[in-house]
Amino acid sequence: MSQENVDVVRAAYEFANRTHTPDLSAFAPDCAWHTRQDLPDAGARRGHDGLVVLASEWFGAFDDFRLDIEELIDAGDSVVVVTRLRGRVKSSLGEVNLPETQLCKMRDGKIVEVRAYRTKAEALSAAGVAA
Repeated sequence: MSQENVDVVRAAYEFANRTHTPDLSAFAPDCAWHTRQDLPDAGARRGHDGLVVLASEWFGAFDDFRLDIEELIDAGDSVVVVTRLRGRVKSSLGEVNLPETQLCKMRDGKIVEVRAYRTKAEALSAAGVAA
């Protein structure tokens, strides 16, 4: 089922970049998205309502926010997503070009948890996969 998990995650990220909203059909109703502790929006957003709020915060703060996938790694019941967060902060010339790796834990073909890490090695370690 791992390739199916990779396909679900890829489609969810592509949907978000296209529509600026989360694809709630890809997420379990009891899902959680944990942002990095070293960023201003640190913390967990829970459930579909929490995902909608998080997406609104991210896409609302930038003129052209994107989560560009650089690599997807099958980790069994999880998918490691090497991303680059990009965007231009609204009302400023400041741009964000931030590497980040997210670990998407899957259950029954749905994303149940996302945890963001500064590095690919940290996410792979959390997934129990050798770097």
